[in-house]
Amino acid sequence: MGLYIRGNRYYFKKMIGGKVYYKALKLKRGQERLLSARMNQVEEEILSEHFGFPYSSVKRINFIDYCKIYLEKKKHKKSWALDKQRIMIMAEFLGDPPLSRIGKSHIEKLEKYLFSKKISKTRKMRPSTVNRYFEILNNLFNMAVEDGYITENPVKHYQKFVEEGTRRALSLEELQEVLKSAFYIQENSRSFVQSIIFDLISFAINTGMRLSEILNLKKSYIQGDVIFYPLSETKYRRRTYSKNNKVKAVCINNKALDVIKNQKSGTEYVFPLRRRNPAVIRRSVTRIREITGIKDFSFHQLRHTTSTIVSSSVGIAVAKTILGHSDIKTTMRYTHPGIDEQRKGVAKMGEIYSKLLDEIDSKQKR
Repeated sequence: MGLYIRGNRYYFKKMIGGKVYYKALKLKRGQERLLSARMNQVEEEILSEHFGFPYSSVKRINFIDYCKIYLEKKKHKKSWALDKQRIMIMAEFLGDPPLSRIGKSHIEKLEKYLFSKKISKTRKMRPSTVNRYFEILNNLFNMAVEDGYITENPVKHYQKFVEEGTRRALSLEELQEVLKSAFYIQENSRSFVQSIIFDLISFAINTGMRLSEILNLKKSYIQGDVIFYPLSETKYRRRTYSKNNKVKAVCINNKALDVIKNQKSGTEYVFPLRRRNPAVIRRSVTRIREITGIKDFSFHQLRHTTSTIVSSSVGIAVAKTILGHSDIKTTMRYTHPGIDEQRKGVAKMGEIYSKLLDEIDSKQKR
């Protein structure tokens, strides 16, 4: 009696008074964290069926009310503010139906709505952004299953879109072209941002810092050749610093120190800008794309490039520390070894292998 699996699906078996009941849990491998709540629901269904008393397997709650519960439980997440914004957009379309009434048709209509929604005057949502919305919705419904409000996640069969234009590291040749174009733009600047764009890019390459961190870098954070940057609760625009005053240490080399010395800022910030929103460099990035022909270039790509170069030179553990990642898996997503790095890696393995063979041969000859 109890839980068993057939093929890729979970089932529940229970005997009451000599009668055996079999029930599909409507869960498959990979959804083990939902098993406990679902088994309790199915067992109650079997008991009500056997003894003939009325039973509702789910608690009643409306969509917006459960969104509030979900956001309260997830308030520790770094992306909480962005998740809340996206949930509000989905609630704007779905309205406030009972949570258990939301099904496949709602999901299909929501997808069409998201693709039709403009995120700026000219741009609509990309497939990658729609994927992020449905990831949140999937997590919300999974939690609702655990809490006993629904028996099945209506998003579990949703097919995500293949995401094009995944960020990559620049090759050394591309990086050189980016630096040349940034230097040209800075020397022939038409705006204040353009007058420091080469400095911003140089600083990003040599530190691996995010653009938002660079723009908000204060002189008081720098002690010698180390930046002690306060860790924030979120890296999005609504920045609230941690109450526990944690910091991450970023070592800066001579090139980065030279950039800092060259800045003529009369404020507490290192870089003299009126606005500290990452959007201020958008036109400069577009200009670099036009000059270099690198159509997918973005400022954040510099962070991926630094991670790749550092990882191949001194190891991924050092890259993790430099980039300030809490999980090395994140650093691995930022690291994109090219064919040259792979050649160096297998060549190094060949050297070690040959050395081991030589040692074996020398021992056998003794």
